[in-house]
Amino acid sequence: MRAKIICRSLVFLLVFAIADMFPLTVGEANAQISGEFPDSRINSIQYNRLSIRHLDEDVTPSEKIEAEEFDITPLTIVEENVARNLNSQWAWAEYTLDMIDSYSPFLFRTKKSAALEEVKVLLQINAKGRLSGFEVVGDVDNGLKERLDHMLRKLPDCKPVPGYQIYSPEVFELTIRK
Repeated sequence: MRAKIICRSLVFLLVFAIADMFPLTVGEANAQISGEFPDSRINSIQYNRLSIRHLDEDVTPSEKIEAEEFDITPLTIVEENVARNLNSQWAWAEYTLDMIDSYSPFLFRTKKSAALEEVKVLLQINAKGRLSGFEVVGDVDNGLKERLDHMLRKLPDCKPVPGYQIYSPEVFELTIRK
């Protein structure tokens, strides 16, 4: 009798532990006052001290490139998830977000930049998947712009996500926090 009670208690605890590890809800509930969607959850990902968000931009037909011009290789699971979460036809290399995050102390190392809590940068990716330009959103000093330029020049090219017929330029908003 005592063994049955102990066994039932262990089964109950095991079921409770498994249910706790896998919650039933997938997303999170956000209260909204206005009719707009909160921009932090649409086409974006969070990683440590940074977030990246895909911005919808109008693209002219002359800027698009056919899929046949690329050597499209399979993506890793991490790259597929990043591209899916950003709703993008370009996948950032698996180590890119970790690389950007590691630059945070370098970017905020001076007195002027240390006063900032975060910096936002618009990244323009051309139709070949290369970073073609960037624009800092907000007022930052020249030293921070130079350090951002140094970091961004080291970023790898984006990979084309298989399944698209045409690839076009895209813009991403990168937010780096201290």
